Amino acid sequence: MDFLKSLIQYPSYIFKFALYVLFIVISGLFYFSDNLRMADDTMKSAMSIAMFLYGAYRMIRTYQDFKNELKSDE
Repeated sequence: MDFLKSLIQYPSYIFKFALYVLFIVISGLFYFSDNLRMADDTMKSAMSIAMFLYGAYRMIRTYQDFKNELKSDE
């Protein structure tokens, strides 16, 4: 709960976390959607995996930046 209380003090990080969660959700929808017409299923898989990895990587980096900012404010 301490994490959430400190997150409220930094609204820019809330926006960043939400943006990267959105990347992960869209990659899942893109991967599991059968309505997308693509020439090759491997291309659809590669694009969704790339979006997922980008969202996960940026979320981890944002969390590390957030923890460093909390430490610098103490």
